[in-house]
Amino acid sequence: MAQTQSFEHDDSIDVRTGFIGPFVLLTFGMTWGVMTLFVLVPQYVPAFLGPMGVTHPLYVLAVWSPCLVAMALVVVSAGFGGLRRYLGRLFDVNVAWSWWAFVLLGLPAVKIIGAMLNGAPINEWLVLQPFWGVLGISLFMLFLGPVEEFSWRGFLLPLMQRIMIPALAGLIIGLLWAVWHIPAFFLDGTPHTAWSMAPFIIGVTSVGVVMAVVYNKTNGNLLFPILIHWQLNIAFWPEAQPWENYLNLALAVVLLWVHRDVMFSRDKGLTEVVPT
Repeated sequence: MAQTQSFEHDDSIDVRTGFIGPFVLLTFGMTWGVMTLFVLVPQYVPAFLGPMGVTHPLYVLAVWSPCLVAMALVVVSAGFGGLRRYLGRLFDVNVAWSWWAFVLLGLPAVKIIGAMLNGAPINEWLVLQPFWGVLGISLFMLFLGPVEEFSWRGFLLPLMQRIMIPALAGLIIGLLWAVWHIPAFFLDGTPHTAWSMAPFIIGVTSVGVVMAVVYNKTNGNLLFPILIHWQLNIAFWPEAQPWENYLNLALAVVLLWVHRDVMFSRDKGLTEVVPT
């Protein structure tokens, strides 16, 4: 697997560590502010750009809020040139094949195993009908939730790793990420309404740890957190709640143990947001 690099950071040319607090406050403020409108005055939502659902423009704004906040703070710190270098991390795909296999094959396997544990028959292990509809939803999901990863992993994780070990940073960010989703459980038209909140929080927090491992072992590549997030939402994979949450917890524990040399070391976590 790829060797992990440890970057020295300089707050004078990179995003300042002190932006951790503003990022969290602005992200929760924007997302929960929009979601609160949906919860408190749902009768007015259809009158504004259509009925409530994951494609509603205000819902998309709420989901994209972490990314918008992160990019704004990058511009404040490093200008538009810094933003360009920050986004350039998306295209560094020189990563060991084992990580590609893990993300593209291993994570779908978790979904399928979760469906099996739910008692799904073999003909429901993949969702193929209607094919074009499932494909369309999957492509839409690539541009909805995964955009968050420019912020949670691409922005907040390296900042947090400046002040704590990667394992703890991944755990805290995973929990923040899970709690950030809570308003969606109270909105009509979202898949969250069919899930139990407690297993969801366990699973999402665990995925946050998994992403922290992958992020640090792929040299801060932004594409991999995006692909991992997309795997959670691809419509071809079967419904695996709640078992996928517990499987993701087990996966996080295994990855932490295998990569404990990096994840429990203060000097091996990646700390650079904007490449110099």
